[in-house]
Amino acid sequence: MENLFKKKLQDLRHPLPPKTFRHALLGPVTWGQPQQDAQIPSPIMFSEGSEQKLVIEALERFTEEKGTISVDGGEIALRLKKVTSISELKAHLSLESQTQDLILNDKNPTTLKAIFVTEVVRPWSEFSSELKTGFVNELIACFPIKTAEFFERMMMAMKFTSDEILIYPIEEKGQDLSQEVMALAAFFKPEVIITLGAKASQKILNGNDRLSLIHGQFFQKEVEGVGSFQVVPLFHPTIIETNQNMKKTAWADMQKIMKHLKKLS
Repeated sequence: MENLFKKKLQDLRHPLPPKTFRHALLGPVTWGQPQQDAQIPSPIMFSEGSEQKLVIEALERFTEEKGTISVDGGEIALRLKKVTSISELKAHLSLESQTQDLILNDKNPTTLKAIFVTEVVRPWSEFSSELKTGFVNELIACFPIKTAEFFERMMMAMKFTSDEILIYPIEEKGQDLSQEVMALAAFFKPEVIITLGAKASQKILNGNDRLSLIHGQFFQKEVEGVGSFQVVPLFHPTIIETNQNMKKTAWADMQKIMKHLKKLS
């Protein structure tokens, strides 16, 4: 599908050579053409199987599959579809349905304050036997169980309640889920998006800055059709839990977020 769309873009970017000297000299301008009786322009109609129609159909299908389209010189960002309910939101997400239910059930735009973006999600078949009770289950979907328990303690230290936070991966089976994170942000309108680790931070901020240089800083991200969000990169919990010095650094970063959310006097 991607190759088809790119081919069509290339075809449109390299039109056929001019047929006449006037066309070569003046280009596709209307004032250089012979005058005809003025007529009200009619809507453009695409014939069945026409190239224009095929390009549009390819774009529509491609929009469903990817959030951005890479072309020479940059990317085309696609506008997110607006959703009005959790069930409609879930229909646009890639995670397994059981994982979606685990992560999204009981979340509400009126109470959600932060979206944590982690690097990957575990397959349901891998972690379902480890599930316990309470908020830690949502974390087990994204971290090994010991890391999940450590991250739960981090959330308690930050004075978060389970209905105030949501965790979602930036990638699943090699698929970039950046646009899904933005769809969640559009629906829940969090006060802050917190990226965990270098990969999640670079994907959300669309940059290649080293995490050691940007952690704990607030970045404003503008998303067309969605809004503006504060993004704060943090080190990944798997790094923090095994390094005492990293714990001190992470706690300083966490306190900045708590102060922003008025959880720290």
